[in-house]
Amino acid sequence: VQTCALPISLFSMDLVMPLGVAAGTPYGLIVFLTLWSKSQRATYLVAVAGITLTIVGFFMSPSTVSAMHAVIINRALAIVIITVSAILVIQRKKADQKIFDLNILSTTDSLTRLKNRRAFNETIQDELERAKRYGRNLSLAILDLDYFKLINDTYGHDAGDTMLKQLAYEVNGLIRRSDLFYRLGGDEFAIIFIETDLTNATIIGEKIRDVHSQLAMKIGHTKMTISIGIATLQKNDDSDSLYKRADDALYHAKQHGRN
Repeated sequence: VQTCALPISLFSMDLVMPLGVAAGTPYGLIVFLTLWSKSQRATYLVAVAGITLTIVGFFMSPSTVSAMHAVIINRALAIVIITVSAILVIQRKKADQKIFDLNILSTTDSLTRLKNRRAFNETIQDELERAKRYGRNLSLAILDLDYFKLINDTYGHDAGDTMLKQLAYEVNGLIRRSDLFYRLGGDEFAIIFIETDLTNATIIGEKIRDVHSQLAMKIGHTKMTISIGIATLQKNDDSDSLYKRADDALYHAKQHGRN
């Protein structure tokens, strides 16, 4: 609203005291103010408003002592300034959007649309430091499909991909909004339980395991269950030691019957 008000204020000045080419610079600055908005539409609207008001100002402003051709040249230059400003701002916004899109692609798993290991590595460190700073609980679960390699080897990667997408869909429907879910690679997934102690993280993990075991797709003679290892942040933990304890717990689950 404030950005839209600025061209109108400048137009009012132009009517009282014809600004000519001098109007181009402030209109251009107003266009640059739209950098605060990610929307390209805002830039287009302000630029069109500036150009329109510059032209209207030519017809509505008081007579000027300058020669008519000089007035026209001044107004044309003002329009050029506005247009160039708009082009620069829009190009900057397009570049920013491309960087944003590339960043999303680099941190998203293409199959399940979950965040990937890169995003996990960045987030777990931040959340660990935040939990320690404020004395809050933090738990980590590592999930792994049982006999996944057998499914890939026997029935092909399409069958394996179907299982991975099913698991991602199931877990997303069971975890809380505050929980963070990742595909680390292959059939390995991770959940960061924010402000959650071991007891409550285990309750959620057991619910995920139980629901999946009931819904697990059966391929051939193999029912695709999951195993889960969970660890809770301790005083001297870093992200590696927390992950290792969760991974060791997962290995223990695998060695003691899976599911």
